[in-house]
Amino acid sequence: PGHPGELAPGRRPPHTLSPALATTFDDRLAAVFGTMGGDGQPQILLQVAARLFRHGQRPGVAVGSPRWVLKADTGFDTWSRAGGPGVTVEDGAPAAWADALAARGHRVGRAARLSSDLGHSHAIVVGPDGTLAGAADPRTVVGSATGL
Repeated sequence: PGHPGELAPGRRPPHTLSPALATTFDDRLAAVFGTMGGDGQPQILLQVAARLFRHGQRPGVAVGSPRWVLKADTGFDTWSRAGGPGVTVEDGAPAAWADALAARGHRVGRAARLSSDLGHSHAIVVGPDGTLAGAADPRTVVGSATGL
């Protein structure tokens, strides 16, 4: 009782999923994608979105590429941890990421390649001709993606 995320009428308690839907400039569906991963969800979501839409990567590449996340100890204490968050960089990321962050004074940790510590993401992209391309995160224990 009294917690900001307390279940009550009209409230939206926090949960561990972050879905997104993107449209084209003429309002056609471009993609559906989403993440799980505690406090890292918005960071992961934006990294996947940048890879899909800014860099034009296919869903499998965008979802499976190395990531970074601001992180503390549990994945849900990023913003309340004494001393603030550290940055975890996944193995396989360009060395310049960790080097530049450390040079700016950030505490940089490492995570093994495809570690579940960096959340999970999935995506389905609609091509200009209506074809679907999808990917399930290789960091998950189970996952699937299909297109019709």
